[in-house]
Formats: sequence, C-alpha cells, structure tokens
Amino acid sequence: MAICCPHCGSPVMIRGSRWECGWCGDFGALSSLHPSERAKLDDTIRVTVTVTVTDPEEESPKKLTPEELEAMVRGWDIVDNEDAIRDLLLATFPEAASYVEADDLGTEGLFGATYEKNPDLAVQMWRKVLDVTQGHLQEPERAEYLLCDLMGDVWYGPTSLWFILKAMEQDENFARQVFGSAYVGYPQEELLKTCDDSGEPELKAKLTSLLEKNPHFKGFE
Repeated sequence: MAICCPHCGSPVMIRGSRWECGWCGDFGALSSLHPSERAKLDDTIRVTVTVTVTDPEEESPKKLTPEELEAMVRGWDIVDNEDAIRDLLLATFPEAASYVEADDLGTEGLFGATYEKNPDLAVQMWRKVLDVTQGHLQEPERAEYLLCDLMGDVWYGPTSLWFILKAMEQDENFARQVFGSAYVGYPQEELLKTCDDSGEPELKAKLTSLLEKNPHFKGFE
C-alpha cells in the first residue's frame, strides 16, 4: 500500500518516523502527511517471521554387532570409543549384565563387579579381551592397559586371584599372554604370590619360567 507525497503525489519512502519523496525531493515527519496517508500507515501491518530450521530427528546411536565391536577393539579403535571393550563383553557374555548395572559402569568396573560375583565368568571375559587384542600385548603402553588398568578392580579387590591361576594352569596360551607381555609389574607379582599362598610351586615355576624368557622383565620393584 503506497504512501503518497503530499506535494507531488508520488510514492514516498518511509524511514523510521520520517518520509522522503524520491521524485520531488520533499521530506518531513510522518505527522506532516495527509490524514488519508497516515491512515494507510496505521493499517499497515509489519510482520516479522522467524523460521526455525530443525535438523531431522537424530537417529539413535547405531547398535554395533559383536563382530563390529570385536574389529574395533582388535584395531585399537577405542580412544574415541571408550566403551567398546565393555560393549563387546556384554554382547559376548550377556549374563554379566545380571550381576551389575552394567550400563552405568566402565570396563574396569564391569570386570571388578563380575569378578566379585562370578570370578570364573570374569576370567573368561578377560581372556576374550586378551585373545582379541593379542597383537597389542607386545606394545608396552597398551599391554599395561590390558593387564593392569583394565583389571585394576580385580587386583585390588576382595576376591582371591586363584581363579585366574586356575585358568592359566589349564591354558598355557593364557599364561603366556600375561607373563610374556611387554608389561610386567604388579599383576604378575601378585599372581606369583598367590601361587605361594595356594601351595602351587609347580605352577609358580612354570610362570616364573615364562617371565625369565620375557625380555621386558627386569625384576620386580
């Protein structure tokens, strides 16, 4: 709806509270317009439309298959996927979820809670992780994570370590994974002490032999 110049009748431009005529160059306050033109201003509705563009609804995080999780852990793609090992364990050993509120725990907490309730199951879970990540056991930092950090709640937990030794007695590869890795420290020392406490000199001798062949073993502190 055009507002006309009171002098020449041409359409004017409204600039705030003033008007300007581009034809004759006249200008003035809005109050100087003819009453009929001011009425046009009153009837003019200025609408501001705000459009909010919303991204399509985000899909729920894709649930990875056990095979995808295993490939992720084997490839050590766990820096940005810190729950990958935990999720792999829960996918492989769903019974572990019955012992704890698994979704609220990290991997270390899952091991500790499961070991306290069902040590044999926890040992199976640890062996699964070591089997999947065996290629990283000769890398010192990663071996320390897999042997020491990951099982921290077990090493300092209230339950006997004999369940781990029992599995090593039955599976020499498991014993080699732990005692032949690039990290040697508290875990191996505590396991050897448990051999003494449990009256297992032959098992201790076998594990000690693995240590002596391990070039990373420089003695315990």
